[in-house]
Amino acid sequence: MVTEKHSINIIKDNYLILKGDLSLLLRIKNRINKNEQEELIKYILEKNRKDSLLKFFINKQSAFNNTFHIIDESMSTLGDIEVEIITDYPEEVIEWFSS
Repeated sequence: MVTEKHSINIIKDNYLILKGDLSLLLRIKNRINKNEQEELIKYILEKNRKDSLLKFFINKQSAFNNTFHIIDESMSTLGDIEVEIITDYPEEVIEWFSS
């Protein structure tokens, strides 16, 4: 849910930029926990970390079918949903996702 402390900016055709706190990612975190993928997200975020940038992908077809499949790189011919997190505290964000 986007609240007053969050903002939305649309940049280019296929990008949606959300600015706010970790509550914006709570639905994704809950899916990770539900599917017991904490170790996987930790591995992916650490692998794809570049300074203050964390990145992972969600399979677009599985998201459309209301399932959840996270991956470390875009693999689908349809394209995947790319999630980039820019933070001053990447270690804390990784820990939050994997707890």
